[in-house]
Amino acid sequence: MKTTMQFMRFILFAFVLSAFAVSCDDDEPLQQTETPITPTPKPEESLYPEKSMTFVVDGEEIPVGAAFCNNYEGYVLVTASPEKVESIGDMMKFIQVLVLPQSLNQDIDLKKEVLTINAWDGEIEMPIQITSDMLESGTMRLNYDEASGEYTLLMAMTFTDGKKVGVNVSAIMSDPAPEEGNTITINNEQMPIRAQFYMDDEEGNVYLYFTSAKIYYFGEIEKAEDYFCIVLNEDDLTGNEFDITNTDKTFSIFYMNQRPGEESASMADNTALDGATGTVSVSRSASDPTQFTADIAVAFGDGNSVAVNFEGTCLSVDYVPDQPEVANEFSCFGATEAIKSILVDQSDAEIWHIYLTATPGLTTVDEFVADWAFHITAPAEAFDGEPAGFSSYKEILKFEYDGNTWQYPGTGTLIVSLDGDELELDFTTYGDVEGHYSGTAVVVK
Repeated sequence: MKTTMQFMRFILFAFVLSAFAVSCDDDEPLQQTETPITPTPKPEESLYPEKSMTFVVDGEEIPVGAAFCNNYEGYVLVTASPEKVESIGDMMKFIQVLVLPQSLNQDIDLKKEVLTINAWDGEIEMPIQITSDMLESGTMRLNYDEASGEYTLLMAMTFTDGKKVGVNVSAIMSDPAPEEGNTITINNEQMPIRAQFYMDDEEGNVYLYFTSAKIYYFGEIEKAEDYFCIVLNEDDLTGNEFDITNTDKTFSIFYMNQRPGEESASMADNTALDGATGTVSVSRSASDPTQFTADIAVAFGDGNSVAVNFEGTCLSVDYVPDQPEVANEFSCFGATEAIKSILVDQSDAEIWHIYLTATPGLTTVDEFVADWAFHITAPAEAFDGEPAGFSSYKEILKFEYDGNTWQYPGTGTLIVSLDGDELELDFTTYGDVEGHYSGTAVVVK
């Protein structure tokens, strides 16, 4: 117990991996003989801890109690804890890493590339995210053995305060393994492309839009936390790469950040680079105008950078799906229930709570809590009908149900408005949870 608590205290301040090196004493000087003896080379130092299923905290080894590997929305998710538990849901202390399959079997410099690395001790309100500014140095590697199906997470980080932690942990994925796909990289954070659109204008220009947001048609683009667009003339969709700082081609590029409180736009074109640099290669199929390939790497003058690697079908911006009436219901882990009771608690002026359940006739907060109702916590200002992501309100916005909590640094979006007692509500985690409600709600002030 003592070593477990010590391990988690290190996590709270800096979850780091020590560079676990094989140490060797200096050899004694060799006596020269008629036949010179070649000294035996020292073993190459190991970047990561060598002992499997082990955390190393400033040189102290702590055994891994449990480790799990899952497919999380196209990422490989590895979760490890010093506790001996049967499931991730039972963990009160853990480190968790998300890696795209494109990044398997290679060393990743955590000072240069952005990965989602979370740690939690079960006592603070939410997990902390390990970011590059906390690190003096950091390297990570996720190896995959296709024959055995085993994933091995190796980490080595040194924090700015000098603390060092190492991880060597293995687990077999319980889900089908995610496949490599199209990616968009924003400011060194690589994510799957989940939606892509194209538009032809009357002047022979083609607009291509890419986003990691899980949206289904272009009319939802304003719901995306961010997106990237490039505009090229149809004649330049040849696949030939060109440098945007040295070309006679007509082009426009822009990146839109739509996170509440962070809204910004980065733009450049052939007439006004404004410090932008990079290369572009885009092609379009001659036989199928919806098929595109794109290899783009650009940096804007304001410091934002975007890279796109895409091959596949783009959806026309003109496509509008049929809009069937959406039932008032919510789903969690594949199980769907009708919403029969719903309440908005406004007793706190700044933070409001939504409770919803399949049990009819509930009218008080205590009744909803006793019923283990689905619970949404959000700032009052988010009740404006506009999309709000977990990253928009990192400390507040969260969904809770049946002992599970979804919040930042996970992915999730809430769209909610309240006019009197008329509530419009949509929420999703793009995987585990989804829900919709439109109608009258009990409002408590």
